[in-house]
Amino acid sequence: MKGGIDFHTHPVLVREMVERYPDLAKAARDTFHCGNNFQPLEVMLAEMDIAGIDKAVVLPIDATTSRNATVYTNEQIVELCSLSDRLIGFASVDPHQNSAPATLETAINMLGLHGLKLAPAMQEFFPDDRMAYPVYECAQALGIPILFHAGLSWEPGSRLKYGHPLRFEDVAADFPKLNIVLAHLAWPWVVDAVALALKYPNVHLDVSALYFDNPRDFLRYAMTQQVPLTVFERSLRRQVLFGSDNPRIEIKSMARAVRSLGFSDECLELIFRINAERLLGERS
Repeated sequence: MKGGIDFHTHPVLVREMVERYPDLAKAARDTFHCGNNFQPLEVMLAEMDIAGIDKAVVLPIDATTSRNATVYTNEQIVELCSLSDRLIGFASVDPHQNSAPATLETAINMLGLHGLKLAPAMQEFFPDDRMAYPVYECAQALGIPILFHAGLSWEPGSRLKYGHPLRFEDVAADFPKLNIVLAHLAWPWVVDAVALALKYPNVHLDVSALYFDNPRDFLRYAMTQQVPLTVFERSLRRQVLFGSDNPRIEIKSMARAVRSLGFSDECLELIFRINAERLLGERS
């Protein structure tokens, strides 16, 4: 198997960037709610090597309206990606702002970023709020995927109501050419998220979920008990993506957990590499 792609990482602990932009430390602690130690980028790259991962998507979050904060700006993501060609930068925009579509277009066409990250719970908007539709229209026209945080959110002050997967149904139906990725299997609403993906082929799920114990036991529960593994293997094999949620979860631990579930080699190739390559297209 060729090296894979981690579709879901947060570079909040990269020491080189925190040293250049001290405000990123406050964003990591207070906004993103991550207390781990800051580490050189080479630590993340080494962990990717151990996990058999070639490239990783790095995600910002623009929560200007809701939190008066950004967890990386689009420009900082570009600067981070200049430190390693193994990083694939996504943009984020604030859907509350009328300028959001123009900001997204600039991030993709001028800054060279490859997709969009939105976090409804942190940004405090319902995904099906028509306020956000101009952003979706722009993303669909640009041909980029949107990775949404879905399900439970850890950030202080966040509300579960923004992350229910059924709030994404209108988006999937109204933008059939827009590739949507729901992070974390939208846990705890895994059954609802799977139903959404079964009905809408433009809805994808990433596996970056861990809310108790360890990745192996958690994914075994979510992907073999909440929903049978055969549903993912047979019906959703082209709509599941590997994601770790690093640094909340170690990349190597999540990769090991996914490989332990019992997927066929062909399905693992889709989950770890092919599905991500298709969504990213030539932009990666």
